[in-house]
This record gives sequence, structure tokens and C-alpha cells, in this order.
Amino acid sequence: MFYFLHGTDTHKARRKLHQFLDLAEKKRPLAELFKITTENWSEGQFDELLVSRGLFEQKYTVVLDNLFERKEIKDYILERMENVATSEQIFLMLEGKVDGPTLKNIEKFSKQVEEFAKSENIKHSVFNIFSITEGLVRKDKKHLWISYVDLLSKGAPAEEIHGILFWQVKNMILASKGGNQKETRLSPFVYKNALTGARKYRTEELVTMSSQLVDMTHRVRQGEGELEIMLEKWILEK
Repeated sequence: MFYFLHGTDTHKARRKLHQFLDLAEKKRPLAELFKITTENWSEGQFDELLVSRGLFEQKYTVVLDNLFERKEIKDYILERMENVATSEQIFLMLEGKVDGPTLKNIEKFSKQVEEFAKSENIKHSVFNIFSITEGLVRKDKKHLWISYVDLLSKGAPAEEIHGILFWQVKNMILASKGGNQKETRLSPFVYKNALTGARKYRTEELVTMSSQLVDMTHRVRQGEGELEIMLEKWILEK
């Protein structure tokens, strides 16, 4: 069985993936789970999963997570779509934006195809989105959390909020290293704001925050959780 989830709204798509996994676990509690990403991809393992049933005919579920980012992997999988579709195992494929010809080809073999597109009707004010940096700069956890929840309730994507927080942390790191506005190459307003925030944190603390935000994106890509939840936990731990 083969299910294909794709689209620009990665948050909703990944949430649907976890719903599929929960359902599969309930139906087959003893089934093995394999998660394949571009980092652990192996043609040999993929081919083996297509033909084997595991020890003692055990069932398993295979998650193919954003493998189309690498063309050679994409081509390899597409050439074996029929084998994926006819497998007795469950294959769940998660991708971002997919081109028309590729999608048409996949639809021939997939039992279910779902697209998760970001609503074009939702318009985010630059001021409203960037307002979340106020709580971060002031090192005000309560204000930061309230701003975060408010933005989510208005439809702001967690990915966009994450990007802005990461941008602000990087600016504060630049400002914390001394020098002046021209040396940082930040605009006067951005530099002034970053310098205010830099005085609230130690440079080591800012570097750690930056690393945590980067690690967060890797963990989401690996299917280890949802960005929205990870961000909220990160905020509450500040």
C-alpha cells in the first residue's frame, strides 16, 4: 500500500503523516517502522524493503521523508513506483511541492494522494510577524509566548515564525561581538534592536539558542516532532 502526502504546508502534511502512523500502529502493533531520509538513504535497503517481509513474515511501515530533494533518489524511486504500490507493506511518502508530471505519475500508483497547500488568502503583516522579536529582545518569556500563540491563532506558519526568531538571534550575536553598526552591515534600526537584545544575553547563550533553532529544523525533517510544538517548548524554556 502506498500513500502520498505533499504540498507547501509542511506542518499540516507532517501532522497527517503522524495520523497515518498512529493508525498503522493500532492496526499492526508489532510492525517495524523504517524512516528513510536523504541522510540515511540506501538503494540496497530500499530494494530490500520492497521485496522482503521481515523476520517471520513480520509487517512493517516505511516512511520516505522528502527524498525528492535529491534528483538521483527521486528518479530511482519513480522507476520503482509499481513495486512500491504492489507491496504488501505500507509506504508513506512525504514531499513538499511536486511538479505536475511527477504527481500525475504517482497518482497512477498511490492508493491515496493528499495535497496540503498554504492558503493564499492569509496575508501576514510584516509588522505583526516581526512583533514576536520584541519578547525575545526584552528576554520576556511571557510576552514572547503570548506573541507566539497569537500569531499561530492568526494563521502565521510556524516555519515563518521560526525563521524570524533565528534571524533575530543571529543579529544579536553580531551585535554582541562589539564593533559598530557599519561593521555588522545591519541597518541602523535592526542594529539598534539587536544591540538592545544582545545586552540581555551572554554571547554563549545566544550561540546556544542559534544552534537549538538549527537543530530544530533537522529534527522536524527527520520526523521527530512538529515544529509548532518544538518552538513553543523552546520559548517556554527561555
